[in-house]
Formats: sequence, structure tokens, C-alpha cells
Amino acid sequence: MKLNPTTQQLIAREYRRLSDAKGGTSLDRQGAGNAVAAAENGWTLGEPYIDDGLSASRYARKRRDDFENLIADLSSGPTGRTSGFGADVLMLWESSRGSRKVGEWVSFIELCEAKQVLIWVTTHERLYDPRNGRDRKSLLEDAVDSEYESYKTHVRVTGTTAYEARKGRPHGKAPDGLMPVYDPRTGVLVTWVEDPERSGPVKELFELLEKGHSLAAIEGRFLEAGYLNRSGRPYSREHLRIMALRYAYAGLREHRGEIYEGVWDGIVPVRRFWNVNRILTAPARKTTRGGRARHELTAGLWCGVCGRGCTVGLVGRQRGRAPVYKCPDGCVSVQKRDVDEFVIGTREEPGAMMAYLARADLYRLLAAPDVDEAEVREVQAQLARERAELEKMEKASGRTLAEVEVLARSVETMRAEVKRLEERERELTLPPVVLKFIQPGLNVWESWEAAPVSARRELVRIVLSERGLGRVFVTKAEPRGPRQTADERLDFRRYPAPAGRRQANAG
Repeated sequence: MKLNPTTQQLIAREYRRLSDAKGGTSLDRQGAGNAVAAAENGWTLGEPYIDDGLSASRYARKRRDDFENLIADLSSGPTGRTSGFGADVLMLWESSRGSRKVGEWVSFIELCEAKQVLIWVTTHERLYDPRNGRDRKSLLEDAVDSEYESYKTHVRVTGTTAYEARKGRPHGKAPDGLMPVYDPRTGVLVTWVEDPERSGPVKELFELLEKGHSLAAIEGRFLEAGYLNRSGRPYSREHLRIMALRYAYAGLREHRGEIYEGVWDGIVPVRRFWNVNRILTAPARKTTRGGRARHELTAGLWCGVCGRGCTVGLVGRQRGRAPVYKCPDGCVSVQKRDVDEFVIGTREEPGAMMAYLARADLYRLLAAPDVDEAEVREVQAQLARERAELEKMEKASGRTLAEVEVLARSVETMRAEVKRLEERERELTLPPVVLKFIQPGLNVWESWEAAPVSARRELVRIVLSERGLGRVFVTKAEPRGPRQTADERLDFRRYPAPAGRRQANAG
């Protein structure tokens, strides 16, 4: 549509935006249509502003960099032509290309009015002047309609996602080791299936984690084997952890904390997935010096004075001599060799822990009663949600004393709920690393010697606890008299320490 001669010889610049390549008008088509309109009206067309694949709705999460550049250019001078914008007309394919948020669109129209910039909408075949009341009304009505359409789309999409999740249908890009299957007629994602060329490392990852290997050790093992991720780079321990927590590998669909049975077959047994999930999300789990812990018993020895976990080192004049287990604050120390002999021992003379593990009734003592696996999943899913919410709440801050007090009470309530769920989880489950050692007919010493240090430490955490032999505290040596043996210095506590002593840390 050609305008009257008074609008000719103007300079125009476009703003093109495409939020969805599948359902929107392409950027090239927008540019071609704008170019035709500019030629018909005799306008000189300048460089375009382009945002590709970015939504302008109130639900968008990504910045529209070129739209922000457009605002900055318009704001930099007294008029559009004398500003960084350098033009008299802003060309849009349709008004919703500018914004689907009413407030943002109103501010933008007012900016164009102040800078004397006209707005051309190609699909309307019309030039709008923001200084004209009727034109402003039309543009604002478009903004209201666009925002409402955006809202309806948002509700439709989120509702559909939740519905599809309840049906167990896959969503998004297939994780490494799985590949998508599409309906040949509609192109819609139907399910995922195993990708035999990529699934091997995934299966091996879960097997090693269940056996007690650390992520650091698996990282090195995968590097040595030459395994590469889909980007062609070696697997990092951070990447491996993310992979090991993906529900999809067990054929499960997760949506906003709820777990559903997926329509696809998992490539990892469900029980193994939950065993690994429990290992990786355990509150007591922590990485020591990049996962290079070398001493099993430091996972289960505590200072009998202050309650801190013991480490291995040397004390005072003992440098250059045999190592000791010691409190980081220097409260106590005891010869490492003596403790190892008393707690672990040898095949010929097993120590207290190994003798305990060899008991015929140990499985009955440590194993939890049979429960429905669905209950375990439900508790673990709820626990994961509560931990995530607690973490957010602990980072929040109140603006007033009243808000701070309310927040503090909420945090304490949530901590209590997390503790309750953790206790219930422990009642329902037995760490899989323990099962690897105490299965009927299994030689404990062979299992111990074949296991990596990380697996041994996990076992120590369970056995040297109130649930097993008791938590082991190193007491202070008597100041006088004969040298005390390890069994005289180690206090096995099946119950909390007496009042007046600081409790040992949970991990």
C-alpha cells in the first residue's frame, strides 16, 4: 500500500523477531515484506534489528538483545533521526513483534512519541503516529490482545506438559544413550529407545556408582577408556553426576518433583537407579580433596572431646614417625596402626568391624523390612523437593524484623520435615554398598579387598554408627600410668553422647 507523497523520502529501520521457527513467520519473509513496503513508499531502508528465536511475552526467560539495542538507540538523541536509531520510521511485521507485554509496549510507544518516530505495521499495511490519539488506541488494543493470546498459549502449553508428564510421555531432547522416535506422519515425538552406540558408558556409570566407586575415579576410568560425550569431550565428574540423576535412564518421567512411569523402557534397572540416586543425594556425602580420600576409617572416627571427625596426620615430635588419627583441633590423637588392627584387623585375626560384618545374622540386623518400592520413590521425591525448597528459603532474606522471624520459623519447620523424611528413608532402605559386602555366602574379606576406598568408606559410615556397632569416639589418653591400647581409647556409642558434650557431625 503506497502512502501519500508527504511521507516519502523518510528513513526506515526494521525490528524483526522470531520466537518459534516452527510456528512463526520467518525472519527472511518478514524482511522481504518490509522491503517491499519500504520500496512502495519510497523509504530508505537502514540496517535491521533482529532477535532470532526469542519470545516477547511476559513468560519469556531470555533477553532480547537487539530489542534492548533498539531502545538504547532511540533514547540516545532528541529525535529518532538524530539518535543512534537514525531513522524516522520503525517497521514491524506485526505489532506483537515489538512486545506482548502491555506495560513494555506502552513505554515503547511513549518513547516513539517523544522521539517523533512513526510505526509501520506490515500486516496492517498502515503507518501509525504515536502522537495521534486514535493511532495510540489501536496500538494499545493490539498490545492487550497480544498479551491475552500469550497468556492462553502459556496456559495451554504448561497444561499440556503436565498432562503429557502424567501419561509418562517423553519431553525435550533425548538424554545421551537414548534416541527419539517420531511419528512418521505428524513428526510428533512418540517415545525414546536405547541408542546402542551411546548407551554403554551410561550403563557402566550406574554399575560403578552402585558398587561404591567415586565420581572422580569414574572420571579417570572413562578418560582412560577414551569415552567422549556428545560434544566430543571427555566426561567430567560434574557431567557424570548430572547423568546419574536423570530419571529418564530408568524409564521414569519427572515433572515438578512428581515421578511417573515413562512409556519408554529404561536402560538402567529401576532399583539400581534409586540405589545410585540415594548414594549421590545422601546428606552425609561429601567430596574430600577432589574425591581422593585414602583412609577408610576417617569416615567413622570422631573426637570424644569436641565431636569433630578425625583425620590422619602427625602430631608434634612424631613427625617422620608412624601416622595417627587426630582431631583437627588437637583434642586427641591415637596411633593409626593400633586402631586399624583393632577395628579392621587381618584375615587371620579380624578386627571388631570385620568380625561384625562376618556375622551370619548381620543381614537381618542391618537390612530394612520389605517395603513397596513405590513408597521409597515417593519418600525420596518428596525429600528432594523439601531439600530444594529449604535451600531456597535459607538463602532468602526478610526486609523487616517480622519477615525475618516468620522466615526463621518456616526454615526450622522445613528442617524438621527434611529430618523426618531422611529418617523414614533410612528405615525403608539399606545402602547398596552394604549389600555388596554382606550378601549371604559372600566372603567379607574378598569383598573388602576388592572394593575401592570410596566403597569402604561408605561401609564404615554405616557399620560405625548407631545403627551398627556404634559411633566410634577417640577419648583422651590417661595422663599417667601405662600406655593405653586402642580398645581402651575407643568408645563405641550406640546412643547420643551425654549432655555437656558437643554432638558429632552427621557426616
